[in-house]
Amino acid sequence: MIEKEFIIKNETGLHARSAAMLIKTAGSFTSDVSIIRDDKTGNAKSLLSVLALGIFKGARIKIQVSGPDEVAALYKIGKLIENNFSEEEE
Repeated sequence: MIEKEFIIKNETGLHARSAAMLIKTAGSFTSDVSIIRDDKTGNAKSLLSVLALGIFKGARIKIQVSGPDEVAALYKIGKLIENNFSEEEE
């Protein structure tokens, strides 16, 4: 299992479009991907789970990945977050 912390810089936080992009990216890997905010954990492959975390701009989150392709998954998800959910990175 590996994990990395991020600060959300996207103006709208992790809502609708950005959440859908994250879920699509996480779903392309076989590893389990979780998002942790404060004391809540959500499945990064589930829209309802991600939205229930209420992640707004400036929120500090942790992405936790466990599985056979965990390094690639964390790298790709990290790039998506760091590039402010820009479609140009896909």
